[in-house]
Amino acid sequence: MDGNRLLPELEWRERAACLTYPASLFFGEDEAEGPAESPVERRLREEKAKRVCATCAVLIECRDYALKEKESYGIWGGLTELERKARQHGRAS
Repeated sequence: MDGNRLLPELEWRERAACLTYPASLFFGEDEAEGPAESPVERRLREEKAKRVCATCAVLIECRDYALKEKESYGIWGGLTELERKARQHGRAS
C-alpha cells in the first residue's frame, strides 16, 4: 500500500476544501504560539471556517466522521465542539 494514501474510509479528506487553508483557521492557534484569542476573535475565526465548510464537497463525510470519532477540538463539517456535543446528546443546534 502506498504510504501517502489514506485508508479507503478516509479518502474523502483528500477532497476537503480546508486543505488549502491553515489548520489554525479550524483549530485556533496553539497557546504556545501566542496569546489566547478573545471570545470575539474565536467567534470570527469559527464563522470564517464555517464559510469554508459550507463550500466543501465532503462536508457531510467530515461531519459524520467528527461525530463518530467524538472529535473534541476544532471545526469539523461546519460544526464547533459545542455544536457537535449538542448533536451527540440529541439536541439540535
